[in-house]
Amino acid sequence: MDLAICITVKNRSNLVVNQEDFIETYKHVMNKLEITPARQHFPPTLNRDNTITLNLLPKMLISLVSVKKPEDKWTVIIIDYDSTDVNVELISSQILQGHMDLVVHKELGAQFSRESGLNLAANLARERNIGNLFFCDADMYFTNHTVFDQARTALDNGKVYFPICFSFVKPDHLYGFWQDNGNGMLFIKTKMYFELQWDNKENGEIKNNFLEDTLISSKASGCFKQWNPKTS
Repeated sequence: MDLAICITVKNRSNLVVNQEDFIETYKHVMNKLEITPARQHFPPTLNRDNTITLNLLPKMLISLVSVKKPEDKWTVIIIDYDSTDVNVELISSQILQGHMDLVVHKELGAQFSRESGLNLAANLARERNIGNLFFCDADMYFTNHTVFDQARTALDNGKVYFPICFSFVKPDHLYGFWQDNGNGMLFIKTKMYFELQWDNKENGEIKNNFLEDTLISSKASGCFKQWNPKTS
């Protein structure tokens, strides 16, 4: 499947954060918590001063390389909103070189907007005649190809696919929950995306623009959201 993996970023590659009150932050999902289904361990770096260094985007790109199959035709399109933590284009090209194509577009001076950035990435994908889009968060991590297999089946049947990922709640990545209320990540055919008729593609309500029988949402084994504090 030819696929544009569309990502918006602002300082998600070398971010130093403080720990948070785990119980207070996740009290609304305590009844959903379970031990991680991940077979490998990929927590962030705990520093001597008890802060945590997050390398969210690099880890996500590395995981894409690890699960990509030879027949996959993937292009990573990154919309970078003035990141100052690293040179996003340089570090991304070092990770992806020889594995998949890369497009980095810098939105200089613009206020960060996930939705408008993804819409811009979709336009760049259309200019390159890429037939399918994956709106992906910079803090994801993939341990197998399942989510891409499920997406292909859905798209081949004219559907839109919203994967349900496992979201970690602590820096040790040992516990989390299936984030079944998230609507931000999706796979959709490029043509279908641009056929959508609504005034503001920045309202984050894309899921509301489809008939129920057009949508597929399911748990995606091997699709994880790396821990990062809500305030980061």
